[in-house]
Amino acid sequence: MTDATSKIILEYISTHGEEVLLEKLNQSSLESTKILTIICNQGVHPLNDLHKRGEVFYASQGNLDFSDEVQAINAITQVLKKVAKKLKSHSWEKVYLVPFGPAVLSMQIKNLVYRVLHIDTIDILHIGNGIHVDIEIDSRDIAVEA
Repeated sequence: MTDATSKIILEYISTHGEEVLLEKLNQSSLESTKILTIICNQGVHPLNDLHKRGEVFYASQGNLDFSDEVQAINAITQVLKKVAKKLKSHSWEKVYLVPFGPAVLSMQIKNLVYRVLHIDTIDILHIGNGIHVDIEIDSRDIAVEA
């Protein structure tokens, strides 16, 4: 094992715990085919290999035309159509969302996943120093408790 690989594994264990790592490594190939990771915008931020779980799908790439309201709505709509087709192409059980790029795009994609699949996304949050954590919140539970 290379030093770089060892470092990544140790960082992951220190952030998430050894049990979580073992669970992920023991997932069957059938389970991983039901997992989708949506990268909201490719090329905006460096992508860590730990972001990529299951099938990786890039919703958009580079700069979007946000020169005015009409162009922004058109650009976001085109991205959402692409995402909707991907969501409908398979029976996804878990969707990870990497919110790179414009916040409004990430919010719209998260909303679309909920509307199409009736599941909340697991959002990847960068908490600093190259450390990322999974934010998994069941919004239905919050709605019931409120």
